[in-house]
Amino acid sequence: MLSEAEAQQSWEELSRRYNLEWADIHLGQVKLDILQIRDLEDYLVSNIEAQGLSLENFPFWAMVWDAALVLADFLVKQEPQPDRSILELGAGLGFAGLCAGARGHRVTLTDNMPDALAFARLSIHHNKLNNVEAAYLDWTQPTLTGAFDWIIGSDILYEEKTFEPLMNVLARYLKTGGRIYLSQGIRGTGPKAFFDLIKPRYSVRYQEKKLHSGQEQKKILFFELQPKT
Repeated sequence: MLSEAEAQQSWEELSRRYNLEWADIHLGQVKLDILQIRDLEDYLVSNIEAQGLSLENFPFWAMVWDAALVLADFLVKQEPQPDRSILELGAGLGFAGLCAGARGHRVTLTDNMPDALAFARLSIHHNKLNNVEAAYLDWTQPTLTGAFDWIIGSDILYEEKTFEPLMNVLARYLKTGGRIYLSQGIRGTGPKAFFDLIKPRYSVRYQEKKLHSGQEQKKILFFELQPKT
């Protein structure tokens, strides 16, 4: 966890580039604050207009996607176990992992975007989550050490070029007998292409979750994967 001095320095550095705010989160029995960009839509519009922000460098990490809400809801309903370790892939702001940590789970949030990790580390510090850490993880050149009982991720199945590195990361970091939980919005052919690749290695179960947003109902796929023996 960051020291007070490190947290202050990180806040000042991020504040020079973003308008920051704390979002008050209530999910089941969990309450915590998550650092995010204030008026994100305005920030994105201004950067697209001023800097020609392209899809390649679009800050997807700064958004809390619907699939993360579904994953977080699952995690806060699970009873924490002191010896269970959880690895979150492509955590972004860390919504799901932070909610799990506030519930009492032991979590390592990972991303390959330095700013995403900076936001997550400040949220960890602010909420005093001693059972949560944030670490850099590049799927193509993984250097993180250790293995985990659960691996989780939300909306990480959208680029087919990442599927082979992702499969390698899952195999590298999942403990024997472990489980993988993924949530994914229904869009494009990404999820089907990924599960066509992994079905020789994993048993897959899935549910279709319904998420209500105002008058709109969205469908999110929730997957549980277990390596075949």
